[in-house]
Amino acid sequence: MSVTDLSDEELERVKRRYLAANKQEGGPFTLREILLEQLKRKPSAFGVVETARKIIELATQSKDGLVTYGDLWKVFCPGAPWKANYSRRVVADALYRVIYYCVRNKLPILTVLVVKGDTRSLSEQAIQNIYDECKVLGVDVGLNPREFVERESVRARGLAGSDLPNDLQ
Repeated sequence: MSVTDLSDEELERVKRRYLAANKQEGGPFTLREILLEQLKRKPSAFGVVETARKIIELATQSKDGLVTYGDLWKVFCPGAPWKANYSRRVVADALYRVIYYCVRNKLPILTVLVVKGDTRSLSEQAIQNIYDECKVLGVDVGLNPREFVERESVRARGLAGSDLPNDLQ
């Protein structure tokens, strides 16, 4: 049996058991495998590979090498007005899938380049969220969330859109 054979409900049940026991291994599939499969199945309003490429493109074009949530919204929803929580959630869900794509393909975590428009920086909470998400997905994040994000930022800026695989694997 493969992790892909599990239903969405079974994946969620196994994940909850791991989290309740504060473990990452112990069953036929690791917590990392469960989470990666859930992310693979999670729908996204924007194409995952297209979003990853757009992050690189927009970051390369910007003066500070960063992209905002609003920049991505405008690209994928041209003409649609920004609707605070709704728009932020749509973009955040797409970025969640990009993390999966980056981890699965052993790429720099491109989402570290996506910041809030008003500050053009990641909040401490965003840094911690990226760090925690990557850690649970099995990425070697080290001990310091800020150092991890800074390291990934340098790596991400060294990537070209043409370097990205075309599928989710």
